[in-house]
Amino acid sequence: MEVRTSDERTAVLTRIAELLDPGSFMEMGERVSARYTEFYHPDSVVESDGVVTGYGTINGNLVFVYAQDSEVMGGTFGEQHGRKIVDLYERAMRAKAPVIGLLDCAGFRIEEGLDGLYQFAKLYRIQTKASRNILQIAAVIGQCGGGMSIAAQMMDFLYIEKDRGSIFVNPQGVVGNAIGDNPYVMALDDGELEWEEIMENIRAIVDMLPSCSDFAPEIIEVSEEELNRSCDGIQNMLGDAKAILGEISDDGRLLEYRGTRGRSMITGFIRIAGQTVGVAACNEFEGSKRISAAGCNKAAALINMCTRFHIPLLTITDTEGYKTDSATETFLPAAAGRMLTALTSSDVPKLNLVTGSIVGSAYSMMNSKGLGADYVFMWDTANVSIVEPRQATEVIFGRWTSELEKQYRDTQSSAVALARHGFVDKVIAPEDSRKYLIGALEVFMNSSR
Repeated sequence: MEVRTSDERTAVLTRIAELLDPGSFMEMGERVSARYTEFYHPDSVVESDGVVTGYGTINGNLVFVYAQDSEVMGGTFGEQHGRKIVDLYERAMRAKAPVIGLLDCAGFRIEEGLDGLYQFAKLYRIQTKASRNILQIAAVIGQCGGGMSIAAQMMDFLYIEKDRGSIFVNPQGVVGNAIGDNPYVMALDDGELEWEEIMENIRAIVDMLPSCSDFAPEIIEVSEEELNRSCDGIQNMLGDAKAILGEISDDGRLLEYRGTRGRSMITGFIRIAGQTVGVAACNEFEGSKRISAAGCNKAAALINMCTRFHIPLLTITDTEGYKTDSATETFLPAAAGRMLTALTSSDVPKLNLVTGSIVGSAYSMMNSKGLGADYVFMWDTANVSIVEPRQATEVIFGRWTSELEKQYRDTQSSAVALARHGFVDKVIAPEDSRKYLIGALEVFMNSSR
């Protein structure tokens, strides 16, 4: 049997070199090749068996990388292929470093039968084990089919390369292989991006998040001028969660999580006073400030990640309630339950900033005092009401006038009224938001260290 090197390895190695610090990549198992089986005895096999594995650095941070080569045996997952990825995971967990997968796999290698399936089961097992300890990041740079699509969904971050990547469980012809054909898959990725954007996001993740749950998030130095900066004009950003988060953060940067899905909620990570903070913020989308099931699902996943990596959580509450379409009626109860479970079971510092006019029980779900928020700040212009204030006025007083509605707002739904009931720790001017959030985070500076 002849063993040969794949010319296509050059393309895979180029991807890895572009992602990592120059000259830092060390390949592992480069000469591993598929073995003979009862049904597989070719004249030649290709070294690396369709996946390049190794380690390197991103901005000096250790990472482990595997990149699949679709030109080897039709881009299929075989025994040695799987064994190399499992071995990479074992080393990454010992080193307490993230795993980054560049995925391009059409599915199982039929010729190797159950041996390949056995390695896939081992991959699922070690991914589950790793999910408790290290970061897992994936980019689909070609096909991601069959069992590999499930492995992809088990990652913490999942990007799809625009115009190249696709993810599917069953082969084309059984169902469509475009990601747009499967709403459940759509709800769980971080968007279709150009390769350069994917690399930028992966580098930002490695820089901002701890590599392992054993480590506390790094706190970087921030200038006195930046620490004391006022958020002038932030009240004019009401409804635009990304703009508010950009104004609150140190450098205006939001590392968005699952950014193209569930736009009623913006989730991701920012830095405040040099500290990484997870954020879940109500967002106006398509003219509506109503929470969707997809928004709850991605908020739940974000909160769980914050819990795993000991990252403080900030929620921004500004909602008119829940969406009223049939899909929301079907999926929202379970999605909201996942978010509530994530919030109430999390032991990280939890801050809530109430910014707008809140209506209904969605207020209670968004990290309220009753759910265990450590600090709740409320803009002096904000208010919370069980139903629309006019309707509440008519129910309470039996009629509506502007004076009676003002009386209701002042005594029942204004920021001061909530503070009097103990539901808010501090009523603040919008421009002071950053100052009070920094102060609250300083209280918990040592809680996760």
